[in-house]
This record gives sequence, structure tokens and C-alpha cells, in this order.
Amino acid sequence: MDFQYSTEHDDFRAALRGFLRDHVPDLRAADGHDSRLWRRLCAELELPGLHIPAEYGGAGATLVETAIACTELGRSLAPVPFVANAFAMEAILRMGDEEQRKTLLPGLLSGEQVAAFAAFGPSAADAAGNGKLTGECSPVLHGHVADLFVVPAGRNGRVTPHVVRADAPGVRVERLPSFDLTRPVAALQLSDAPAEALGAGAPGAFDRVTDVARVLLAAEMLGGAESCLDMAVDYACRRTQFDHPIGSFQAVKHACAEMMIEIDATRAAVMYAAMSATTGEDLHLAAPLVKAQAADTFVQCAGTAIQVHGGIAFTWEHDLHLYFRRATTAAALFGSSAHHRALLADRAGI
Repeated sequence: MDFQYSTEHDDFRAALRGFLRDHVPDLRAADGHDSRLWRRLCAELELPGLHIPAEYGGAGATLVETAIACTELGRSLAPVPFVANAFAMEAILRMGDEEQRKTLLPGLLSGEQVAAFAAFGPSAADAAGNGKLTGECSPVLHGHVADLFVVPAGRNGRVTPHVVRADAPGVRVERLPSFDLTRPVAALQLSDAPAEALGAGAPGAFDRVTDVARVLLAAEMLGGAESCLDMAVDYACRRTQFDHPIGSFQAVKHACAEMMIEIDATRAAVMYAAMSATTGEDLHLAAPLVKAQAADTFVQCAGTAIQVHGGIAFTWEHDLHLYFRRATTAAALFGSSAHHRALLADRAGI
């Protein structure tokens, strides 16, 4: 495994960062979803299709490129349903049959439709055996703007993801209050809702789908942590006390240095996990490891950056509280860091 990013990767990162810097709206005004920005990311940058094969309308790249995109979207807290859409497309790509891929993926790649992955928290949908689902899934990221849902449903002890259309009978979507103001969530309620099973994947395919989702979520959290460090360093260089920048004070220096150390460790873990997701090697170990590492790093960096900024960081006008909200909620998705370390130990046979 070539453990480094290429020049093309760095150029792609720089181009996407510049685009987002110029086009991400005021985060408090977008209400968690900017449809215009999402259409531009789909039409102009073709972002959702980075690792989707060309025969389905994608760019035919790898999950490394998609992880880079997640990092930059996390850095800017872009109010778009990229990760929710990406998780659902991964399930369709890995577990759908050829006809399902050709039918479902093009609309999701173009931005004409949005998919949501209803596999966080207590997913309680049950398959009735007649092609219909009953139950409730919550929280569903960007569920209120989704046109279709990928819902894991159990029957006879087996979990199979199903595709459910938002406009199908028996489907009710209720937007919920969200601690993260830049990423809304919803509850999906199903009552004998017609569903299409994605059952073409090999044994363990759904575990791979959730592991890829963990890696992409970790990449997004890495970007958020990097942004927190950048804001903390910039403020520490500009804010003065006793005629000196506060960045010259040892306590502030140490706080920023500890943030940087954890970010460097997380960046290496994300790089390795994204490459593992591409090759399939060690993904079952890399995914829980990187999710725990990235979650702890993002929470630490958001909290430390608030301390560096002092009272200003708690005001509504400053963006740091939005990063703290994202860090807190993202850390809980798929389970806590303790859960993921326990999962890593189980998979490693420790």
C-alpha cells in the first residue's frame, strides 16, 4: 500500500476547498440544507459520483477521493446531504443487483434525487415477508429532504437493507430538533410501506457498507477538527493581552500543539482507512479504529478551540459553537468511541 496522497489528490483537495470557501453560505441562514449548493456540487463538480464506476454514471475514482471530499465538506460544515447520500449509494452499489444500480444510482449522482441512510441509532424496521416494512428509524441524517431511504430491516434473524421511496404509501417523515444546526435529522416511520430489498451482496456486505460509512464520517470529522485548529491559531495570533499575542503564552501554545498532534494522528488514520476501504485490506480493523480516533479528536479540538477563544466562542455570531455541535453529534453516530474500541478488540480477537 502506497501510504501517501498523490499530486492529483492534493490538487483536488485545493480546488474543492477553494470552491467551498467561495460558495458555502452563512451556516445560520441555510437551515441545514442549501439546495442550490448541492445542485452545483452534483452538476459542476460531480462530487457524489467520485468512487462510483463509470458504467453507472460515476467518475470511476476510489474511496480515497471521496474521503478527501468528506474532509473538505467537514472543514466548511457545508449544509448539504453528501454523507447521507454517499452512505446510501454505497449500500446500493455493494448490495444492489445490476438493475437496481442502473435504476437508482443515476438520479442520486445527478442531484435530481437525494438518498438517506436510515441505519443510525435504534433502527427498528421489520420486513413482513411481503415486500413491506413496518417500524421507525431515527435519527436519519437529512431525512426531510430525501427522496428515498436505505433501511436495514430484519427478518428471521437476518438484516437486509431495503429501498423505500419517500412518497410511498405508509411512509411518514418527521423532522426532529437537532443539536447540530448544520445537519438536520428526521424520524422515518413506516407502516406496511412498500420496499425493495437489496439482497445481491455477498455475506458480510452490509458490514462493509457500514465500515465504509464509518471511514467517510471519520474523514468529515477530521476536516472539522482541522478547521477548529485553524481558527484557534488565527485567533491566538491576533488577540493580545498585556501587549502580547495570547499565542505567545505557554498554556495556549500547549493547547494548540496538543490539537495538532491529535489531528496528525487522525489524518494518518483516515488516510490508512480510506486506502483500506479501496483495497479491502484490513477495513474491518481500520474502520472502528478511525471512527473512535476521529470522534475523540474532533470533540477535543472543538472544546479546546472554544477555550482559546474565551467568551467570544459561545456567542451565536461565532462559528465555533457550530463545530462543537457537529463534533458532539457525529461522535455518537454508529455508537460511541468506547463502542468502537470494543468492536475493534472483538474483530482483532483480543
